Amino acid sequence: MEDSALRVTSAASEAALELPALLSLVADLAVTDVGRLLVEGLRPFQSRPGLEGHRQRLSEVGVLLNEGSLVQSLEDPILPLLENLRQGDAAVSGRDLVRLARVLEIAHEACRRIATSESESPALEELRTRLPDAEPLRRRIGKTLNQRGVVRDDASPALTALRRRSRRVRDGLYKSLQETASQHEEHLSEKTVSLKDGRLMLLLQAGSRGRIKGLVHGRSGTGQSLYFEPLSVVEANNGLQETLEEEEAERRRILIELLEEVREALPDLEANVEFVAELDLLQSMDRIGDRCRGRLAEISEGHSLCLVGARHPLLDPALAELREVALGQAGHVEPIVPLDVELDDERRLLVITGPNAGGKTVALKTVGLLALAHQCGLPVPAERGTRFPFFRAVVATVGDEQDLLTDRSTFSGRLLRLKEAWELAGPDSLILLDELGSGTDPDVGAALAMALVEELLEKESLAVLTTHLSQLAALALERTGASCAAMEFDSETGRPTYRLQPGAPGASEALALAQRLGLPASLVGRAEELLGPEHRNLQRLLQEVELVRRQLADEQTLQERKRLALEDELDEVSEQRSALEQERRGLGAKLKEELDSFQRKVRSQLQAEFEAMRQQLAAGRKKGVPAASVERLFQDAPVVEHDDETAGQPISVGDEVRHAGLGWVGTLQKIRDTKAEVLVRGKRFRCELEDLAPATGSDVDVAESAPSVRLQREGENEGELDKELNLIGWRVEPALEELDSYLDRALLSPHREIRVVHGFGSGRLRRAVRDYLRDHPAVSGSRPGRGNEGGDGATVVSMRRS
Repeated sequence: MEDSALRVTSAASEAALELPALLSLVADLAVTDVGRLLVEGLRPFQSRPGLEGHRQRLSEVGVLLNEGSLVQSLEDPILPLLENLRQGDAAVSGRDLVRLARVLEIAHEACRRIATSESESPALEELRTRLPDAEPLRRRIGKTLNQRGVVRDDASPALTALRRRSRRVRDGLYKSLQETASQHEEHLSEKTVSLKDGRLMLLLQAGSRGRIKGLVHGRSGTGQSLYFEPLSVVEANNGLQETLEEEEAERRRILIELLEEVREALPDLEANVEFVAELDLLQSMDRIGDRCRGRLAEISEGHSLCLVGARHPLLDPALAELREVALGQAGHVEPIVPLDVELDDERRLLVITGPNAGGKTVALKTVGLLALAHQCGLPVPAERGTRFPFFRAVVATVGDEQDLLTDRSTFSGRLLRLKEAWELAGPDSLILLDELGSGTDPDVGAALAMALVEELLEKESLAVLTTHLSQLAALALERTGASCAAMEFDSETGRPTYRLQPGAPGASEALALAQRLGLPASLVGRAEELLGPEHRNLQRLLQEVELVRRQLADEQTLQERKRLALEDELDEVSEQRSALEQERRGLGAKLKEELDSFQRKVRSQLQAEFEAMRQQLAAGRKKGVPAASVERLFQDAPVVEHDDETAGQPISVGDEVRHAGLGWVGTLQKIRDTKAEVLVRGKRFRCELEDLAPATGSDVDVAESAPSVRLQREGENEGELDKELNLIGWRVEPALEELDSYLDRALLSPHREIRVVHGFGSGRLRRAVRDYLRDHPAVSGSRPGRGNEGGDGATVVSMRRS
């Protein structure tokens, strides 16, 4: 936990930059009260390692969220329950404990997801391993209470016995009352048995009172019937009451005992709740990033700040719906102009000028709010290339600082904030001052502002200032380390474009704004006359400079976008090339290994066959069989010579082909790129297409007369095949090839069902396997695995049998 006394920014600066409003948006995406509280309490990290650790956890959570939410919604708050447990409040109910068990279940499931994830999550794994195991307590609650928080009938042997006894007594009561009702049917309002004050009774007609011996316990709501307890069941009802009281006492004892266990485990429970709150915080951060197409900005090593295509979260139309829910109003819904700003060691201070209502303050607040959001560990709505240094202090003053309750004027309030900026200025500080130099005499304000600018440059602070003072803009153009920018103004339409353009300062365009807002033309015209020709010439010059600057900026932006797009394409091509090269190496090694293994097996089995033939020859000679008849066995063996005349001739699916290296003959079934699949005496073989040549007539005759030789995999017994194929960790293409080979062998086996294990993962391998099975001729049907068969991480296949 970081020291709140060492905050990076003050509450006044946070309010000026609207950080609380942004956190309200994020908090609305949290699904637990503990998560929302954690979001609302977010403040900029005070140490870089703390920020980097948080960013690592957020990145890992983002990967896990691709497979579904980590934290599910909890309708009831958890914090009051924990407080009641800490204080030993007797008001904690069984339903409260069921809610607590739900939190423990969420923590347990999240831990399971982290532990079994295919992607590495070292930061989350560290959180998981430090978490106390509360699973035994969760199971204890589940075995003791039902979903409504009521003690289960089988929660203890004593309670089970009491429940059986109460059922026996109640059944006897029902039987006795039903017999009484049958005997005195004419005196009863109805024959049903009623329950009143825990006792079973009959409804007696009011006029039949005294006709049957028993006790009256009051009238019904209509007054027409009496609750009547026959004397024959009074003792049984008393026994039932006693049993129910004993049962209730046993339930209370069990609940109190369970509450004591929960209170003893309170530190472990709080740790699990904090774990769920942290995951909820990270989950809501990831979701706000998805909503606004945000990203984690880079952390620059030096003092470089760069915003690329930045959008203010409270203006971004992508968040309008969320603002409506969280803040009560959607605000801006039209497209906005993204902001590009860059500060570094050579240009540490930026003075923004330009027209009124042109976007100066919005630009300043965008820089400040995204800087705070970044240091809070939030994704920021900006494009790739956005980066911030790690700040030790952020000071912002925006708008009116007047406070009537403390007798503080606008200007005195502004001066106090300037004092704060001067005191906290330094190489690791960000200073944001809106309308610097305003609120007093222009000359005095300009002098004070210029002095502060010089001080900020001297202390090497990063700073963004907005102003209408030409003296301040001129100073920024003259001083090393300072720069100037203007909010663009379209002189043709008389409206601001809200684009920030670096370079020369811009005019205030106050008269254009006055005209656009409907002030009388005579008033605006007279104001222009009073300004004189020099001012008009300066305005015209600034407009010409602005036009040239806009053209250059557009060209620069176009070139930068082309450069970034090219970099993205190069990165993608490089990744694809690396993946293909890795896959090629893997396939090459696997094919070589399979071919070598196949050749060894064929050689071994052929040797065994010839050895058997020799033994038959020897046996035939002993029995007196003519040598010519026995030697014909060897003439029947398939000896296929290479025919150079057929090499290089085209072949197609359905042709009879011969393998140039191994000599076997078969029918060509498939051609895929450079690979071929050949059916040889009922078995499918895969090989390189270039190793095949058209078979001659003699080749086919020899192959058809060859004795049948069955090839077995190493370790595979005759007629036996493993009923499960494990493809976890395989890429899609090699996995499908292995699956096809396995299906061929399964078709020859006695198995009617086999299981293919592909795991959950991203789902790509699962979909590919099921699509392949759907069209395979050897498969009659398939289904996802049941709970004891691997669930959706496996597919059970039914083999087609003739």
